[in-house]
Amino acid sequence: MKLLEFEKNLREKLKNYEKPRPLICEGNPLECEVFIVGINAATEMSKDFWSFWSKKNGFNKYEWFQSYILERKMKPLKPNKTKRNKLSPTRQRIEWITESIKPIKVLETNLFVKPTTKANELTSKDKDSSVFEYLLETIKPKIIFIHGNEVIQHFEKLYNIKITKNEIINFNILGTKTKVLAMKHLAIGWSKQKSLELGELLNSEINN
Repeated sequence: MKLLEFEKNLREKLKNYEKPRPLICEGNPLECEVFIVGINAATEMSKDFWSFWSKKNGFNKYEWFQSYILERKMKPLKPNKTKRNKLSPTRQRIEWITESIKPIKVLETNLFVKPTTKANELTSKDKDSSVFEYLLETIKPKIIFIHGNEVIQHFEKLYNIKITKNEIINFNILGTKTKVLAMKHLAIGWSKQKSLELGELLNSEINN
């Protein structure tokens, strides 16, 4: 598939969503061999996903990242909070993982494209995994890393599979042969060293 065809199909699938975040990657999503999958984005950004998209090159993560940092900086603090970290805990861990896994390219995505502060704010209508399924069937990643119990439970229910945490298991999902590794949510209890080691593990699994 060509990038222009991918864009056309993705635009069609996203047309009924307001400011969705279907993916984050550096460049062409079709070149990504690893997926990092959450439940849904926790922050709705003022700039639209397509603001960072190029028909020639794909997604510009650098520009998105700078916008993310600025928006996070300008966002009002919650009550009793005096400061905010430059990156959220999850974002920081993802950056460590993607840095460690290079030169293999990573695509960050979620089962559901609608951003909400908490996953339990998703309605039954919001729990539509068709965009994720399109990405999976089209890109065919060699390994999928999913984090968090909510994602694991939804993943198992959606695709009628049984996942064992902390084990790399081979699956055939929607006609795509891939490996799945499920672990606890990246926001909880992940050190920099552990994040880097995960990136190295995912890197090695690509070549096995």
